[in-house]
Amino acid sequence: MKNIFVVCAFLFAFAAPALAADGKGLAMTKPAEVGDYIQADAPYGQGTLRKLFMKVYETSLWTDAKTWSMKEPFALCIRYNMNFKDKDLVKRTFEEMGRSGLVTQADRETFGPQLTALFHDVHPGDVITAVFLPGRGAVFYYNGKPRGKLEDIAFAKRFFNIWLGPDTSEPDLRDRLLALK
Repeated sequence: MKNIFVVCAFLFAFAAPALAADGKGLAMTKPAEVGDYIQADAPYGQGTLRKLFMKVYETSLWTDAKTWSMKEPFALCIRYNMNFKDKDLVKRTFEEMGRSGLVTQADRETFGPQLTALFHDVHPGDVITAVFLPGRGAVFYYNGKPRGKLEDIAFAKRFFNIWLGPDTSEPDLRDRLLALK
């Protein structure tokens, strides 16, 4: 019984921090494409998404605004630490969007092909950058190369709310990105 307790305590001690979204120790530099839209030299906020013992990705939010809002341009950069297929990224996007509201079949039919064209299979070290431009939508990059635009403003906002909205599945990461922690 004592051995089981020691093993459980050991696992909990190492698992609890790994479940958190932290921003400590990140050295995510500003991707060149962000400089086309944002002048800031440092990210507004940053964090790491971890699941159990795995680092899924590191992310940073860039804006020139004193207080982040969707009324000012901003860029969300995600540096992946795992492999994901583009179709899995699209599927997960719709799942996460569904947390804050209904995702209809029409949404899937309209925006699914657009997201598939914007995304790319990712591997450790790959970076997807999405830049929100108020009144215009979003521009996407993969490893610094343009992938395309998402011109539907309402859908673009829903996309960014995956990380920045109050109904996100990762509130600790949201707090770090929005410099609330």
